[in-house]
Amino acid sequence: MKQTIKAVNMTLVHWTYTKDEWKAFLRSTLKRKKTFYHLISLVLARRAKTVPEVCITPEKVWIGNNQQYFNSSKHELRQIDLRHDGFVNILLITYGRDGSNHEIRIPVPKGKLREAIEVQDRLMPHF
Repeated sequence: MKQTIKAVNMTLVHWTYTKDEWKAFLRSTLKRKKTFYHLISLVLARRAKTVPEVCITPEKVWIGNNQQYFNSSKHELRQIDLRHDGFVNILLITYGRDGSNHEIRIPVPKGKLREAIEVQDRLMPHF
């Protein structure tokens, strides 16, 4: 992850999580289908030895060594919301691709809600 983050031009946030935060997020996420995080969370759950990390740029989200674009020539950023889901705050990025909507659910670590609001404001200044 450290090498990939260095390669990112403009990092908006780089978050790490406690194991308890990540477990709470996995519990809330595994209930949902058709999200990028559903697949990624299963991969990361198997790699419990490493500290989960998320990096958000204006174009994509890095989750561990996996990336998902939401704002590029093939992806249209549509909305960013902050939601409370059980014990976890979620930054929800909605984007369009190939005529359909997709979501990326990103847990907001404790004490980082202000950073999440800043990410929302920077990516969607007209909302």
